[in-house]
Amino acid sequence: MSYLKVIEAPLPDFGECDTEPIISSLTTSLGIPRTVLAEQEEIAIVWSNLRRILENVKLEYRHDLLARMVVSIRMGLFSAAVNDMWNTAILALRQKVRNFGYSEAASFLERDINEKILAEIRDKDLIDICVELGFLDDDSYFFINTCREIRNNYSSAHPSSSMLDGTELNYFMHQCTKHILSNDTQYEGFPVSNFMSVIKQDRIDTQTKETFVEKILRANDLQKTAILKMLFANYVDEKNDEYVRQNCLLISQDTWGTYNDNAIAELLGLYSSYMMKSSASKKGYSERFFEKVGALEFLPKDKVTSIVLTAIKDLEEAHHGMDNFYNEKPFAERLAVSFDKKIPNPILKKYVYVVALCYVGNPYGTSDSASPFYIQMIENFSLREVEQLFSVITEDNYLKRRIESTSRCKKQFKKLIELLNADAVPVKNKTVYDSWINK
Repeated sequence: MSYLKVIEAPLPDFGECDTEPIISSLTTSLGIPRTVLAEQEEIAIVWSNLRRILENVKLEYRHDLLARMVVSIRMGLFSAAVNDMWNTAILALRQKVRNFGYSEAASFLERDINEKILAEIRDKDLIDICVELGFLDDDSYFFINTCREIRNNYSSAHPSSSMLDGTELNYFMHQCTKHILSNDTQYEGFPVSNFMSVIKQDRIDTQTKETFVEKILRANDLQKTAILKMLFANYVDEKNDEYVRQNCLLISQDTWGTYNDNAIAELLGLYSSYMMKSSASKKGYSERFFEKVGALEFLPKDKVTSIVLTAIKDLEEAHHGMDNFYNEKPFAERLAVSFDKKIPNPILKKYVYVVALCYVGNPYGTSDSASPFYIQMIENFSLREVEQLFSVITEDNYLKRRIESTSRCKKQFKKLIELLNADAVPVKNKTVYDSWINK
């Protein structure tokens, strides 16, 4: 339950505020069909559930956007209602970051965070930040990202020929409310402020080290990535005392096995940036760090990991951004022409995932101008890359959800499978490969 007193939302009964004559008169006078707005039956479905939704929203998140949402629902403007509910949720997430503290969040995330940045940050990045800071757990991350896609495709924020029905709008509002606007559950985050203070205060004892190690092992993958970057950054900082470096190293050694490829790739990106900036001190400390944690094999021989990773992320950002069909080509071309067969192992899965995601596309299609480059990369997938492909489609990500939920994306993925060199399919993936070929 909320620690704030719930105030009842005294909405009138559906029959007491009959707006149907107004809606019909309005659409008729404009010469447009009544079906451009939600039907009365669909409005009734949402209206009957609306009071419970509103009363579950914590008082601190109730403001004029919710009032506009109620009016939009009653008039059948479901696309506007989606936008107002989503914006309410985003404002709530921003407030959670403010409450966490900008300086502490910046230290934990290894990036600048302030009011201006928070106001301009993309919704997807804000959600990721909130997962890293522990405001959203893995289940919430899945459902809120689903809501983000609904908002992007069925709200007034972006032109759409489709509109949610009453049941779908109820689902959208329920998820936003459950996971953000009414959620008083404090997911176990990482005590970043206390952690930073302890590792910089003095040499940590065994009990303190074990306490933090246990907390890191219970963190989610995004949090672990942020924690590892923070440990690494403090280790290589020449301004820090040696005991700070030792503290970071002790914790890193005891937790190294828990970090995934994405976390390690982030460190490799930092290491490569030090080399390109000719930062001899940080380069040396970085190499010592990898040596001490027993991971020298991860250091890239060609020293371009940072560049390749940036190229992959640039393509992914273009794909998730506005006008992606027009913007993907230069990023896809760069990845295909400049880095084909030069992808370091730690970011191989990221590379395969992004290429496959962009080729599969979204419910509206795949970028025609970028498609030849995706085909080129997919046809050149090696045994290791094909193995990673069959791995990523078993994980919870955008690619898997699009294949499972959208007919067009499923058909496009089958085309992707057909592009693979059959001789490059590992024996352990042969059954799955054959099942897609024969669909």
